[in-house]
Amino acid sequence: GDTITDLYEDMAAEQKARLTYDNILRIVKDPEIADPIRFLREREIVHFQRFGEALDIARDYLKQQKVFDMGNTNNITWR
Repeated sequence: GDTITDLYEDMAAEQKARLTYDNILRIVKDPEIADPIRFLREREIVHFQRFGEALDIARDYLKQQKVFDMGNTNNITWR
């Protein structure tokens, strides 16, 4: 697939999961349930940030000019 598109989709999935956890936390008042949900919510935030960093790296890489050295091609027989 397309790396940039895949990373955007990953980021969107993390945001959707975070929103789901936010909605659950609005309803749940029991700390034994809310605490693990908070942990999962925080994990989604970290994942979103890491995917954002990966997106920046991928964009920078794709902006670079690529040069491939074919080496010495004098002894290649072309047919």
